Amino acid sequence: MKKGNNKDDWSPIGTTTLWMVTFGDLLMLLLTFFVLLLAMSSMDVKSLRNIFSVFVGAAGPLEFCDKESVKAARDIVQRSAGGVTEVPDLDKIGILRDQYLRRIKGEKDIGINNLKILEDMFTTKGDTGHDQMPAGLQEFVGMSEDERGVIITLQEMVLFSSGEAGVKPIVFPLLDWLAEVLDSIPNDVFIMGHTDNVPIRKGLYRSNWELSLYRALNVHNYFVEKKDLSPERIAVGGYGDLRPRFPNNIKEGRRKNRRVEIIIKKTRAELRGFSPIGIVQ
Repeated sequence: MKKGNNKDDWSPIGTTTLWMVTFGDLLMLLLTFFVLLLAMSSMDVKSLRNIFSVFVGAAGPLEFCDKESVKAARDIVQRSAGGVTEVPDLDKIGILRDQYLRRIKGEKDIGINNLKILEDMFTTKGDTGHDQMPAGLQEFVGMSEDERGVIITLQEMVLFSSGEAGVKPIVFPLLDWLAEVLDSIPNDVFIMGHTDNVPIRKGLYRSNWELSLYRALNVHNYFVEKKDLSPERIAVGGYGDLRPRFPNNIKEGRRKNRRVEIIIKKTRAELRGFSPIGIVQ
């Protein structure tokens, strides 16, 4: 006799735990989501930007395309991150270099003993027909003169990442040209590092003084080890935050105080006839 279906024979064993499969999937998705949030919050944007700056100016698939298009794209990158550019436009370095080499060709006893000569080195004919520093350098390079000599000021943002002392590869063309200039003159040179007054709370360097010294030392090492300048002519030092040129109580002042100064030292004869000229804006 065929046994009929009996509802009492049905057993829920094996089905009561099925909800745990869906619950386990939900927990895994939540875990993945929070791990992703943690990874995104701990990204060091400045380090990534410094790494990728190595590729700026390198040959690539756009090398032979329309130059104006490439320049426009680069300008977009430079004006990102809140409108503060961290990559200098060094297109004019070659023009300034050729201009300087033509000027000193065949001359003897070349020297940079006043601010006017230094200004002439950094200026070329602009769109208005007047001599002016290329726009891509104005934000990063300053010139002045005091009792020590004629001073080339390089801002931190072009040379280093925040809190670090390694020279950015993007600025090598500018340092190469400065090395040629220093090699062509007999003057001794001081390289002095400066910082703002914000205390260092973590990182490799224990104080602003130590950071400023290592930054100046790395610029010195580039000139001596990479460009073969005589180490006997170049002295290095660091002032930390002890010699600010601008107020440290405002952001813009702190930015300008973070700098490296390349001081072309005056000779004794030049010191006797020294008259301060001031800072060129």
